Amino acid sequence: MIYRYNQTEIDLIQFEIRIDGNVIAVEPKVFDLIVYLIENRQRVISRDELFQNIWANREVSDTTLSNHIKTARNVLGDDGERQQIINTIRSRGYQFIAQIEENPKQISFNVQPSSLSNKVPILATLYHRKWEWLMILLVTVITLTFWLYYQKTGTKSHEPILLVVPFSTITNNESWVPFTEQMTREIIQDLRKIEGITTLPPPTSFTFSNNKIRSHILNKLPQIEYVLDGAVSESVNGQIRVTVELENIQTKELIWVNDFDISSDSLNIFAVQAKIATLVSDTLKVMVLSQQKKQLASPPTNNMQAYQFYIKGQHALSKMTLSSTEQAIAMFNQAIELDDKFVQAYKAKSDAYRLLMTFFKSPKKVMPDVISSSLQVLAIKPDSAQVLSSLGLAYVHNWQWQEAWNMLNKAKQLQPDLATTELGFALYYAALGNKKKLKQALESANTLDPLNLEIAEWGMWALMMVNDIEGAIAWGTEKHRLLPEQPYPLLSLAVAKYINQQEQESIKLSEQGVSLSLNDSLPLVLLAQSYAASNFGSKALNLVAQAQSMDQYVCPYETAVVYALLDDKELMFQYLEDAVYHQSNCLIFSRNDPRLVKYHQEKRFKVILKKVGLDDESIKKYPQ
Repeated sequence: MIYRYNQTEIDLIQFEIRIDGNVIAVEPKVFDLIVYLIENRQRVISRDELFQNIWANREVSDTTLSNHIKTARNVLGDDGERQQIINTIRSRGYQFIAQIEENPKQISFNVQPSSLSNKVPILATLYHRKWEWLMILLVTVITLTFWLYYQKTGTKSHEPILLVVPFSTITNNESWVPFTEQMTREIIQDLRKIEGITTLPPPTSFTFSNNKIRSHILNKLPQIEYVLDGAVSESVNGQIRVTVELENIQTKELIWVNDFDISSDSLNIFAVQAKIATLVSDTLKVMVLSQQKKQLASPPTNNMQAYQFYIKGQHALSKMTLSSTEQAIAMFNQAIELDDKFVQAYKAKSDAYRLLMTFFKSPKKVMPDVISSSLQVLAIKPDSAQVLSSLGLAYVHNWQWQEAWNMLNKAKQLQPDLATTELGFALYYAALGNKKKLKQALESANTLDPLNLEIAEWGMWALMMVNDIEGAIAWGTEKHRLLPEQPYPLLSLAVAKYINQQEQESIKLSEQGVSLSLNDSLPLVLLAQSYAASNFGSKALNLVAQAQSMDQYVCPYETAVVYALLDDKELMFQYLEDAVYHQSNCLIFSRNDPRLVKYHQEKRFKVILKKVGLDDESIKKYPQ
């Protein structure tokens, strides 16, 4: 059967959705959801019925269903506002309401029933039941084909999905922890060079640093098939022993365990990491191509002292505080002094500066360091997709729209599976108000790196800033579930709540976020916004004063929003102009920010938009 409406086809034989003949990528559960709604379109389908029939009564949250409905709408060219294809019936469920045309696939028989019926009556009976027999025959042939293929090759019909969890350090010597963390990162990067395996990147991997229990992993990432785990310990001969195991997390089968003895001060470290990646590939029946073998065999530096500084810098950067980020930059600089061709150290330094620019310091002061660090890498390795991607995202934050577009597209051409690139596109489209493309890019980023904190945070803001508040709340609720110890998804969710006129809940969430952040300045300003939206003006102003009394950069854009909510137009514009001076990241949302909508026609506001490059005339020139 093929279901059709307008230019869209849902093919139940090929398991494809095609629009104008082009196949649209769709997750299996989303496809099943769409088909079930179509097949039962004559009635409203309750959420419980969908849980029972699509997820087989497996424990799934309401947010998961909401996200799948949202994705289904996006795939079909619908959204939660229009609801022209999938309609939400409040408190009851969902119904597919688009007009559907059913087209059975035709298969003809070159026989004449009358001649058969006269000579062999049983053949006439078989002819009249041809569809039943044909389907039995087709199912049997397909089943046997896949069974024989699997028996012969041991492979699956899709790429295996692998999670490398952070290796453990089995020693009382804390100095080994940075080394173990970096070994995990290097093995992940090696595996991501190999086509045929979907290996999730480090940001998602390291969310499991404190809890590697398999049920916990499956609760957060039910799509994972294989887990690579390991431990680093000191062996009796003074060397390091790395014990690595590969497990099928779905079947709970331990596939293999291997031990490797290495010296921490020799290039043998990189050979072992490449060996582990190759061993995983061999086990999963994925061929490692000659070019990939060459990449695996190439160490990032031949200077082990430089590598030690790099390892310590990565460990400091992972703590994501102001002091640790500055310490990381110092470590990366020492590594570069020892090896001025150390590409990974340059890139890590650029990432550290971008973190400073985003959370801790005035972007005006830090952006030149982000650019110079990235350009140093590109001078050595001009085809570094990761650096181009990171630089493209930085250009978005800095309102350099054409440069951002160019960098992000170059990065995607070189390596299409970078989550940073998709996040950059999502923020670019959010700034310009292209809601459809924003959601597509954000969904891609989320699929590539589902537990990435930066994607969780900026994704929430992007959805809010194009006024998709329902989508933002669903996104924020799910991200808070997945990252419960992180303050910023909670604080962003609080902003969405007060925009949605749920002020009391917003205050409660903001207070929890401030507590988790240990009273950082930006969380205090966001809590002030919640109070301002609830007409608690004095509390809001006290929180702003408290944030400004700290020896930290305080985002002037979000401070301006506090005064906008308090209807203090003069102070609002003062802080917006201050935001322009500091090149505040948040100004990328100024054109569509629903919190500032009543000021959009003000002459001063239009001047600010022009400075940011988001006025009506400017955005006509930008590619979309």
